[in-house]
Amino acid sequence: MSDYQIIFSDLDGTLLNSAHHVPAETAKVLRVLHGRGVPFVIVTARMPAAAYPLQAEIGTGGPLIAYGGALSLDENRRPVRSLCLSDRDTAAVLDFMPRQPFDAACSVYADDNWYAENPSDPRIMNESRITGVPVLPLSCAPKGLRPHKIFYITQESTAPAAMRALQMYFKDLTVSYSGWGHIEIMHPQATKAEGMKSICAHLGISPEKAVAFGDSLNDVPMLQAAGLGVAVDNAPAEVKAAADRVCPSNEQQGVKQAIERLFTV
Repeated sequence: MSDYQIIFSDLDGTLLNSAHHVPAETAKVLRVLHGRGVPFVIVTARMPAAAYPLQAEIGTGGPLIAYGGALSLDENRRPVRSLCLSDRDTAAVLDFMPRQPFDAACSVYADDNWYAENPSDPRIMNESRITGVPVLPLSCAPKGLRPHKIFYITQESTAPAAMRALQMYFKDLTVSYSGWGHIEIMHPQATKAEGMKSICAHLGISPEKAVAFGDSLNDVPMLQAAGLGVAVDNAPAEVKAAADRVCPSNEQQGVKQAIERLFTV
């Protein structure tokens, strides 16, 4: 039996296949470990409502980390840790990006609601199709909205420049990249690593006893904070370099293969 006591995993590009589902064989292995008392925790940039159906596919329930670490929920979907942007930072970010030379679709997440400046933008509509979550006009958001995440979808070719611009101007905020031109702006303490630590503390498990899987730059802090950080083979070179190990790609069910070896399933 492995010395590791808990598993954390990113979704898109890591656990999920190209159809955005959890392979049945992977879910079966996770249920076996759940039966042995090893929790499995989804760690995603998505909102909770977009992760719950995937928890159901797996069939283990348990805690959940959403919004890239800005919101940690316990096994009963109650907040363990919730970090929102201030009114001032929210207004500043929403004012900044339209003045930049990047074609970006803007949306905002607060609690379990999603608001977009233009809900009919094809990029927003595609994200809604993938996640299965409806989007509301930003004009309908309540006054004084304090989001867990501001989300921009831009071109993959211009995403690095947009990231640099945001990071230079908002040095005190978390600006992360999850691939596919997706840029997230969050509270300065909102990272997947801190989300992982909050769930470990809630369950009384040391992060040194955690295995974490990921594929994107926003997964790197989590991979480095876990006792064992594993990058899937489809991850960029810099993510692989930050990990302790590399497993096969998401299309090859790399998470399943690594877990089978680590836990002798």
